[in-house]
Amino acid sequence: MSFWLRFNMFFRSFFLQAGWNFVKYQNLGFAFVMVPFLRKLYQYDPEMLPTVLVRYLETFNTHPVMASFCFGAMAKKEETVAKAHSITEYKEQVAEWNGARRGLSITAASIGDRLFWGTIKPLTLLLALFIWMLLGVNFFETSSLQSISYFTAFSAAIMAFLLYNAIALFVRWEGIKIGYDSDESSCFGLTRFDWNRTIYKAKRLGIFFSVGLILFGVYHYFGRIHVGLDFLARALLVLFFIIISFVTRRLRIPNIYLYLSAVVIFTAVCLF
Repeated sequence: MSFWLRFNMFFRSFFLQAGWNFVKYQNLGFAFVMVPFLRKLYQYDPEMLPTVLVRYLETFNTHPVMASFCFGAMAKKEETVAKAHSITEYKEQVAEWNGARRGLSITAASIGDRLFWGTIKPLTLLLALFIWMLLGVNFFETSSLQSISYFTAFSAAIMAFLLYNAIALFVRWEGIKIGYDSDESSCFGLTRFDWNRTIYKAKRLGIFFSVGLILFGVYHYFGRIHVGLDFLARALLVLFFIIISFVTRRLRIPNIYLYLSAVVIFTAVCLF
């Protein structure tokens, strides 16, 4: 796979969910991403392209970032389908292609949901709060927030945004190559990484940030004897989001909504 073909698929991957629907989910985006590769593969047999695209318009649903592994893997499997020398071999290869598409999309979705939605996004939120603390933003005290500049208020959110997207972009880009260069023995590259260990370490890091913020609050306020209403209100706000995070997880509500609302509310509190 050439660099420009890979780049074309990488760029199109950002539109994976542009055609999301309740019938076949991401199938339109999946086909849209794969079109450049299919055109190149079947450039000497263009009459096959409509038939091939029908397969890519079947049900497809996975994590939008981890989908890059699916793109590379399906491109590799499609090359095998295109080399079939008989109808029987063609049907066998298509059946294998369909099995790989279903299995890989489910596996990538499971990893992506736990890694990005359940770990990295909450971790970047905690990182933003920690950066605010280091910059002198006292989340629990209104009087100390009046002289804070807009740059200070939004710098933490920007850093968290950049960190998350740096990881996501790296996985999007490398996933296509890894999926294409690997085979079924490594689940097209997914088993080359110890995802569970990565998620475990990231969550432990999140606990570190959480404990640090709690200790900061305890040291700053309970050492003064007097606990004001401002502190109680903000402490309850933090406690509220912690409790809601457990509720949304049990109800299987995507953490992205909780993450966005927390960023907006915490930023508004720091400003006003």
